[in-house]
Amino acid sequence: MVNVETTTIRKDNPMTLSPNRPPGSTVGRREDGDISLGRIHQRTTPGTVAGVLRTAILDGTLAPGSQLREAHIAADLGVSRAPLREALSILADEGLVVKIAYKGAFVAEVSAKGMAEIASLRKRLEPYAIELALPRLSGAGRTKIVRTLQDMARGADDGDLTRTIDAHMSFHRVIYELSEHGLLLDLWRSWESQLQLFLSADHQSFPDLHDVVAEHERLLTIIDTGDLEAITREIDRHVHGSTDAAPAATTPVDGSQPSNA
Repeated sequence: MVNVETTTIRKDNPMTLSPNRPPGSTVGRREDGDISLGRIHQRTTPGTVAGVLRTAILDGTLAPGSQLREAHIAADLGVSRAPLREALSILADEGLVVKIAYKGAFVAEVSAKGMAEIASLRKRLEPYAIELALPRLSGAGRTKIVRTLQDMARGADDGDLTRTIDAHMSFHRVIYELSEHGLLLDLWRSWESQLQLFLSADHQSFPDLHDVVAEHERLLTIIDTGDLEAITREIDRHVHGSTDAAPAATTPVDGSQPSNA
């Protein structure tokens, strides 16, 4: 169970923060030791606030299970409660925040069951997305997917987990975009934040970020063959392999016990 009396932001999060934070906000530590998200120095909208919180969740500044205290965050960002509440609703729709009646909002924790469900869909749908994308994996489409590999490699070279995972997500998103299948892309978007949250939280699964790059280079090489059976086998291995491994069971913020993957 989540202790609703815990501090909003963990002080002992070991993850290295990415320098690629959205404009208009800063991150640092207050005199009391808690992490401060910093004030927003641009036009305040629910989308702006959601962007700052989304980045803080995905780069580990706001740890899974942390309570998101409205008064604290509103004062920290220098915003009113109204756009903050709308921002929390946006993040709840994305699966990054869980709202619990009479307790408040918490950073979501990804369960083994949730990740297994996402993996089961990806294993079946991603080969189809690749099949549809194949005619467009040249020219501008090729440039887009190669750029994600280059970004992934730069993140790995810098030891920047967040940047590497961002590029990891972009690699697969580009495939769904190039499929030109709206429903497939909507499905990817529906689980992308949860998948990124898991990968960010489970950072110890990446002893060498260059392995993530190598896995995606291998996948692209197999995609380039156009062999749909080989692509399907590789997606099955890739989704359940080293870079997208099924997570250890975690306790959801509502206190229910997770199923084993």
